[in-house]
Amino acid sequence: MPESSRLVCSKVVNIDFVRNIFLAPLADIGAKCREAGCRRIVLVSDRMVIGHYGAAVMQTLAASGFDLDEFIIECGERSKSLESAEALYRFLAGHHVERDALILALGGGVVSDLAGFVAATWMRGIRWAICPTTLEAQIDAAIGGKTAINIPGGKNLVGAFHEPTFVLIDPATLATLPDRDFRSGLAESVKHALITSEEFFAWHESHCEAILSRNSSVLDELIHRNVQTKSDIVASDPRETTGARMVLNFGHTIGHAIEECSDFSLRHGECVALGMIAACRLSTVLGLTDAQLADRVTALLQKLGLPTVLTTAIPENQIISAVRKDKKNRSVGLRFVLLEGIGRTIVPEDVAESKIIETYKNLAD
Repeated sequence: MPESSRLVCSKVVNIDFVRNIFLAPLADIGAKCREAGCRRIVLVSDRMVIGHYGAAVMQTLAASGFDLDEFIIECGERSKSLESAEALYRFLAGHHVERDALILALGGGVVSDLAGFVAATWMRGIRWAICPTTLEAQIDAAIGGKTAINIPGGKNLVGAFHEPTFVLIDPATLATLPDRDFRSGLAESVKHALITSEEFFAWHESHCEAILSRNSSVLDELIHRNVQTKSDIVASDPRETTGARMVLNFGHTIGHAIEECSDFSLRHGECVALGMIAACRLSTVLGLTDAQLADRVTALLQKLGLPTVLTTAIPENQIISAVRKDKKNRSVGLRFVLLEGIGRTIVPEDVAESKIIETYKNLAD
């Protein structure tokens, strides 16, 4: 990637939620925190990530003269909870963390969602930043200023918009990412292509081998294009008030339902992959597109090592119950982000439950 492209989209769009996003080594974290003007840093990470990168990051920050505290959570979606948020609040209170501090999230989407939500609500909002270490976080979760925790009533129902001071993306951190988690992150890249660009979708089809081998130049391009794609969409609807940003939920309605009903035994991206196939098939059932689209999407997801058949038995009534709690729904009916073709989205507001059940049941075929 040319040196001029190291700055992914700082100042490209002049709104709060998509500025100061950098492709840079973790070693630059101290300099970025100094630019933020903070005195104290609370590093939030999980046990796996801290084992890989914690010592180096803490050493860099200490050398930059920061007062440091460290809060570690268990790996997995279950840590994105009210209990974890309360534990972090108690930690901040016990360590007398005040407004001049910055919460630094080092990890994947669970870490950044939790850290960002607490930052948004601690003392009515303090600064935070993200060093995403998973592909899913680098190309999706870390971009856009959304934070959230899960509650028994549903996934991401409690949250806040809170812009990170900066996002520092180091593609080198993907070297320690397990294959299953790497493949899971690719689902969000396919999603971005499906909702915006036939050319980007075809790029995935022609670069499967290089993507899976983690070719550095191909990964740099994949990350850069995804960050720009999501940033452009967020720029058009930063707080989800116009509906433009809703297209980013493609594949997530049934995907989130499967994720919740499987008790998070499947990765988020694996559920999104299944959800995208379901959404494509639902688009066909509703007469919006032909069956070739679902076949093409299924073929690409298979090549990328993502699931295309649901092997976990989940009763349809549980799925429908979870779908009803989706944040996109309105009182008039169930809303779905669907496709009329690659790059052409549509959001009907009255999708019949019978059609959703029909589509879901076909996932197990």
